[in-house]
Amino acid sequence: MATDKRQRQRARRQVAQQKAKATESRGRIRSRGVRVSLIAAVIVVAVVILWLWARGGDDESAPVFDENVVFPELPLPPDPRGERTFDSAPDQFLDPDVGYSAVFDTSIGVVRVKLDQELSPEAVNAFAVLADDGYYDGSAIFYTDDVGGYIQGGSPHTNSAEDPGPGFTVTPGESIDYEAGQLLWSAEGNSTGQFLFLARDGFQPSQAVSGLAVVGETEDNSLSLIRTILDSHVDNPDTAFGGRPSESVIVNSIAIQSSDPTPEGSIDLSGCPPADGSGPQVLDFDGPQPMCLDASKQYTAVFNTTAGEMRIDLDVANTPVTANNFAVLARYHYYDNTLLFRTDPGIGIIQGGAPHTNSPSDPGPGYTIPDEGSGFTYEPGQIVMARTAAPNSASAQFFFAVNENTALLNSQGTYVVFGQMDSESLGVAEAILASHVDQPGNRLGGAPEPQVIVNSVTIEESG
Repeated sequence: MATDKRQRQRARRQVAQQKAKATESRGRIRSRGVRVSLIAAVIVVAVVILWLWARGGDDESAPVFDENVVFPELPLPPDPRGERTFDSAPDQFLDPDVGYSAVFDTSIGVVRVKLDQELSPEAVNAFAVLADDGYYDGSAIFYTDDVGGYIQGGSPHTNSAEDPGPGFTVTPGESIDYEAGQLLWSAEGNSTGQFLFLARDGFQPSQAVSGLAVVGETEDNSLSLIRTILDSHVDNPDTAFGGRPSESVIVNSIAIQSSDPTPEGSIDLSGCPPADGSGPQVLDFDGPQPMCLDASKQYTAVFNTTAGEMRIDLDVANTPVTANNFAVLARYHYYDNTLLFRTDPGIGIIQGGAPHTNSPSDPGPGYTIPDEGSGFTYEPGQIVMARTAAPNSASAQFFFAVNENTALLNSQGTYVVFGQMDSESLGVAEAILASHVDQPGNRLGGAPEPQVIVNSVTIEESG
């Protein structure tokens, strides 16, 4: 019995020893695993640090440029020999008692700026003289700064910040806080003659621009176009800051226009059709229409159609070129006896204005007009210019925004809104859109059934 007891004790000791060895072995394995994991983590951290160091770290002062991005080239400046220079500051050009706007016709749209003579009278006058003389015509927006929030142009000799300028300086004028939408002009120093548009608040120039004067504020939807240009910014690989638009933006011209109500009888109407519509029908023209509307008046386009009457107040204040173009064509009976040839409930529109073919392929009146702004939003009751995908391609075709689906066009925002109809007229438009019938083979959807004919469009003047 004692022998059996000793054997059982020996067996229990052997089992305990084996368990202890197994526990010790597992502990050694865990220790080695922890050490291996720590070593691996250290290696990974080291690799990451070396990679960041090789790329310049996360310091914003050492940006990394994508080698696959090609920095855009600018066209040759319009005046490389520097002939656009002046011997001295210009005489007074603007009437101090009249309001003015500067209209920038650029390769991607129109920017309107209301000039402020009270704030910087000498700078505003000098800028207006240069613009009116064609100094800026053909020059490029040569610089964008997505950190400072602005775009820069106004260098016809070099298309760069090193431009020699027009040859004179003036007093910058009163200094004020900088805000988005302002037009700044360099009145003195090495950058005289150059201009900047502020796309955002908190202006922080990253390169020296001296003698800055606030000469005006963008109007209408022009700030949206400025921001579009800034959003296309591409870094300059030769510097640690700044760049330029991904595609060249050219200032075709800058027109200085009076923005005050026009005195009675001061508009030259010699090239305009009779306001009462008594003139002949004309469908083809040699060029754009002259200004025939008085800014101090209100104008209503009255559509007489086979589906009912629609009355639309034209927005002469914000879209003078577009409203004038439509009104003058209407007085030439351009839209008489035409079809509202397209309806599309999916985007809530009715389209017309094509007297030659009653289709989108209509050749138009023989010219196009500039886009007056961008970033438009679309709501029921608006009249809007139709155009192709190309900028400044509108001419005569239009569409009515009828229901909320028209907001689907907001992502484009390039179709110029130039008027608004009343509620009764919107009811007529809704009935026309409700008569839509799909047309097989029509890539644009369909048309009203029965056809809706625009018998005439007359322009009523009031005020």
